[in-house]
Amino acid sequence: MNRESAATDQALALTLKIGAYSSFVSILAGMIFGFILPFGNKIIEIGFLILLATPGLRIVVAGIQFLREQEFKYVAISAGVLAVIVTAYVLGIRA
Repeated sequence: MNRESAATDQALALTLKIGAYSSFVSILAGMIFGFILPFGNKIIEIGFLILLATPGLRIVVAGIQFLREQEFKYVAISAGVLAVIVTAYVLGIRA
């Protein structure tokens, strides 16, 4: 495993960890604040949005890492996958 590949793996793992942990903390805080404050459900919703956005952010980070490594074929694949996800999201909102 070369150095760029290890850096890519670390960046992707860090993205997933940050997304998962921040989502967990937000949902837990929302549950705790839900007993005390009326806006606890909004904090839980933010946690779920973070959880849903994490895979998309992972694709963006992977595309940036591939661009830095000049792996243009994988940059195009990442952009294509991201385009499919964004298109599905936009079409899902209109439905």
